[in-house]
Amino acid sequence: MAKLSMDGISREFSLTGKQTIFNALRKQGLELDHGCLAGSCGACRVIITKGEDYLEEPGIMEAGTLQGLAVNYERIFGKGSSEGIHMRLTCSTRLNKDAPEDAHIFMKESN
Repeated sequence: MAKLSMDGISREFSLTGKQTIFNALRKQGLELDHGCLAGSCGACRVIITKGEDYLEEPGIMEAGTLQGLAVNYERIFGKGSSEGIHMRLTCSTRLNKDAPEDAHIFMKESN
């Protein structure tokens, strides 16, 4: 079973292949900010700091939302500021089928 770690929280969380990150965390007692839970509002966004290769590619809805978030991020923080930042929506993000049992994903809350 894969592990999730979040900056500022001293415990680790587990994640199975079928669960979204949001549902895995909620089931284990951590409720993240959220809105639609469908991948269109962006309220449940996090930044993946390590382990992004273990996650499925964003679907169409998530990819569109992430693109809009990147535009806003650059509008606020300056051109090029979103480069190298691996933002994902916890309501839509799952492990990919090739993720090893000992996969560990590190993330932090996004601004």
